[in-house]
Amino acid sequence: MKTKRLNGWVITALMVGGICYAASYSLPYIKGIFYGPMMEATGASNTQLGLIMSVYGFGNIVFNLIGGFFTDKWDYKKCIIFSLLGTTVLSVWLALAPSVVNMFIIWGLFGVTTFFVFNPSIFKFPRMIVPDELVGESVGFFSFAQAIGYMLTNFVSLYVYNLSEKRVGQAASFSNVVWVYAAFTFVSAIACIIVFRKVKDVKKDDGSEEDKFSFGQLSLVMKEPGLWLMIICGFCMYSTMQTTSYFVPYYKDVFQVAVTFSGVLGVLNLYGGRLFSPVLGRIARQTKYVSRMIIFGACTLIVFIICILLFASYVPIGVLMGVSLITGIVCTLFTNICLALPPEANVDRRASGTAMGLYAAIAYSPDLFQHSLFGFWLDKYGNSGYIRMFLFSIVLLTVGAVSAFILYQRSKKAHIFE
Repeated sequence: MKTKRLNGWVITALMVGGICYAASYSLPYIKGIFYGPMMEATGASNTQLGLIMSVYGFGNIVFNLIGGFFTDKWDYKKCIIFSLLGTTVLSVWLALAPSVVNMFIIWGLFGVTTFFVFNPSIFKFPRMIVPDELVGESVGFFSFAQAIGYMLTNFVSLYVYNLSEKRVGQAASFSNVVWVYAAFTFVSAIACIIVFRKVKDVKKDDGSEEDKFSFGQLSLVMKEPGLWLMIICGFCMYSTMQTTSYFVPYYKDVFQVAVTFSGVLGVLNLYGGRLFSPVLGRIARQTKYVSRMIIFGACTLIVFIICILLFASYVPIGVLMGVSLITGIVCTLFTNICLALPPEANVDRRASGTAMGLYAAIAYSPDLFQHSLFGFWLDKYGNSGYIRMFLFSIVLLTVGAVSAFILYQRSKKAHIFE
């Protein structure tokens, strides 16, 4: 039997999709890179910027939940394109008139253009254009392209900012950076229009077109235990990824280590794992069961975090940085590969948008509470708060590993890939 592989146009479409994902979410999270210039340009306070992100986080929950169903009723590829164009329009608005009031409105509307039908559609996309046995590899290329997109967008925006900051100041430079993000989003939409025409969705084995997902089948998706096991896996891995973002302050506060390259380390920590996603995708194709890989990833992260907890102040800086970087990369890698679990979760292909909307709303919900929880621990317990953070992640990783094991046993018993 000839081994199925991804063809050139499919790989190109996955790369375009991943870059679109990065282009869409770079501006809503711009404060992570241009926090000071953003405040200078808009006159916003720290509290106001926090509230703006809370508005956006609320949109994540609400619009993902309702948008997934519409994604399965509409043409999801057109949903991606129109969402990108909507984000472009909002980006231009921000570039022309940056203010606190406008940011509250724009970030509220970002909740529509980046979550409503875009998020379920872009997560549905890597599965729909390949057979189920190639979903792991498909998600691998999609995640790899995200890393390329994020790094390209952020490094170009930093370059533009550095060129203009000395000439026109922070406020005007911030607007120039927003124009860069708008350009990336618009070009991504044009690339989708061109490339998506070359790639068709995979049909049923009998060659017939799949029926559109109906509202009457929505309850069947909600009742599928495999989907909830997948969501638990994603929640636990994503929560741990948020914990790894505290490694740099942890080493500074506990070990008095001044990390001069913390910015680069942070970028690699957040996006570096995605660069290895195609390799993990190839492994997923060989092993078939992604859930088995999640078990391995969760157990590996538990070992790494325990090592970090046991580190003493005399451990060489290189070892500290190396372990934290590897942990962040592994965590990001296995968080993204969770997107390849729908076949094992017994999610109907027609219901992929609804399922992925529900997945995104719950699996990524740690953004709403985890940073506040960790901040409370650090304020109340000082450096001991880090210990609570890491123990919290170990518990969640254990839950994730158990959920992945149950999902593996269920899918193996059901002969999903046989």
